[in-house]
Amino acid sequence: MAEVLLDSALPQLDHLFDYAVPEELAGELRVGQRVRVPFRNQQRKAFGYVIGFAEASSFGGELSPIADIVSPVPQLAPEIWQLARAVADRAGGSAGDILRLAIPGRQVRVEKQHLASAGAEPGEAAAAAEAAETAEAAATAETAEAAATAEAGAQTTAPHLPEADAQAIAVQLTSGERLAFTATHSPERLPTGEWVGGWAARLAHLALAVHAAGRSVIVVSPDYRDQDQLQSALAAFGAHDVVRVDARQSNGERYASFLRALDRKPRIILGNRSAVYAPAHELGAILMWDDGDPVLAEPLAPYVHARDAALVRAEQSGAGLFFAAHARSAEIERLALIGYVKDQENPPRRTRVFHADASVAPDAFAGRVPDFAARTIREGLRTGPVLVQVATPGYAPVSVCGDCGDLARCTACGGPIGFRVAGRAACRWCGVHAGGWACTGCGGNRLAERGMGSARTVEQFEKQFRGFRVLLSDGDHPRERVDARPALVVATRGAEPIAAGGYRAVILLDAERLLGLEHLRAGEDCLRWWENAAALAAPDGMCLMASGGGPVVQAFVTGRIDEWLHSELRDRQALRYPPAVRVASVTGGPAEVDRALAALRAPDTLQGVEVLGPTPIDPKDPAARGAKLVRAIVRFEYARGSDVAKRLRGALVADAAGASSRQKGRAPGRARPEALRLRFDDRGVFDG
Repeated sequence: MAEVLLDSALPQLDHLFDYAVPEELAGELRVGQRVRVPFRNQQRKAFGYVIGFAEASSFGGELSPIADIVSPVPQLAPEIWQLARAVADRAGGSAGDILRLAIPGRQVRVEKQHLASAGAEPGEAAAAAEAAETAEAAATAETAEAAATAEAGAQTTAPHLPEADAQAIAVQLTSGERLAFTATHSPERLPTGEWVGGWAARLAHLALAVHAAGRSVIVVSPDYRDQDQLQSALAAFGAHDVVRVDARQSNGERYASFLRALDRKPRIILGNRSAVYAPAHELGAILMWDDGDPVLAEPLAPYVHARDAALVRAEQSGAGLFFAAHARSAEIERLALIGYVKDQENPPRRTRVFHADASVAPDAFAGRVPDFAARTIREGLRTGPVLVQVATPGYAPVSVCGDCGDLARCTACGGPIGFRVAGRAACRWCGVHAGGWACTGCGGNRLAERGMGSARTVEQFEKQFRGFRVLLSDGDHPRERVDARPALVVATRGAEPIAAGGYRAVILLDAERLLGLEHLRAGEDCLRWWENAAALAAPDGMCLMASGGGPVVQAFVTGRIDEWLHSELRDRQALRYPPAVRVASVTGGPAEVDRALAALRAPDTLQGVEVLGPTPIDPKDPAARGAKLVRAIVRFEYARGSDVAKRLRGALVADAAGASSRQKGRAPGRARPEALRLRFDDRGVFDG
């Protein structure tokens, strides 16, 4: 008989089902193949993956036979199944949800071309793959909580990492070491003449060194711009066997990349957050760039961050881990402090940073760009491009009532109204046009602009710096590169283009606005945004903080970011905020949430677990969908993660399984707004 995991989003079906293997399929069926099986009756079919085989089943009745094999290629490698199961269990989710991120939809034509180019018949390829994977499938797979246990028992003083070249670091990684590096600033010119961030060149060299040792390497970065730089660097250094996993690929391209990653040969696998789940022959290391970027947090259930999945995969496979960034995340800093990852000893080269005298001037724009900053811009424009980082895109991020000054709110969803372009006001949450808006306080209908977005900043700079090119780079007007000619480049955080040779100066505006964001990680995020921008300066360039003050700005200007992070972690430990502890949000109807919280207390109350709430969710919140919902926050120690996830997952399965009796009268396929939803390690759970 065969054990099959159904490809279903229903949490109550997240376990293995036993099916009989018909005689006509016995010679073809392999572990990892996608199959069709009867479900509930012989006429209704479901898809699934063959996880394993057994001589007998614990099911007392007659087993239904597998209907047919969808693909001869074993798409699900044993190590990816083990990873998906462990990661899902850690996050209280379903393994099938992880596998949908890991395995792209099948493209028959692409698959046939791949098998033909491999020079093997489908059956032979499947048999060879199964034989090669047998040893891997027999290896013991540690769960994510085993990794947490290892962290708790690790040494408290991290050994320092000596200065070493890529080959020496590759030896450490292929031996299973876990390393954390802070990247040096300034872009580098490739042998092809193209400019990339210095970090991209270093990660490319390291990936090549791991690959040269006969091992696969996975390189994970936040978005396509990072991946473009890495791919350019790899190509310039003569890399072969590079497989890219990119959300911008077509279905056929993505499936072709997946099949190449399945091949039994070492590859350099480059991609976004889902690349951490890619099959990789003889995985030697996982390299991750800028793990603090929220883009690496998966927005789909079970919402697992790529960093957490990488930690689990490294623990299971014995592969090395390499976390690099210009500004380290609190999570990696915590792991370095407890000795779970090794820290580098020598500080990297960093751009010179200064602070301007941001004295208040009569003109609001002049106050935003103080005189010293304006002089720095003009000086830089004499010889090359200058970068100005601003907080928000659009024209004016906020609008107020022109009569009473109250913040203008959308009449549809309650969100803030802003000006994406001059003269056109719309809600920043739902996008509804603000025509006919009326103030709920005074009844006035006149909107006034407040704040300056990227487009309005460009408009002002074109007047202030006449005779120079003023370029815009934001989400609506992305630029990846600019040349070395003088130009004033206005960019939102994260959208800064690379300049040939680097920027003569980098000016950081709106520090107060960014630090005023009601986020637990506001300071941490600001340091990451500012460091990434400063790293784009030329080696002899400089960075200027135009305004702002306080510990975060002081840490950035003086370069004492590690000290600030240590202090921040101490504060979070005292207040029981992540990453000092883990958290989970429990959302749903009042009765559903109460039942889930009761599961944490029965049969015994878990020590080290704290429940905050539940509290009502505003019905206007998009997550509420008009229903009466509540949310509770569960805080718990890392050592309790497995117990908390298991109990909350049990409550979720019970809620889903009992939903049929509560579905009467509801349109088919319509999800219950009050259904229980879990989100472990929610980055924004404490945000205002």
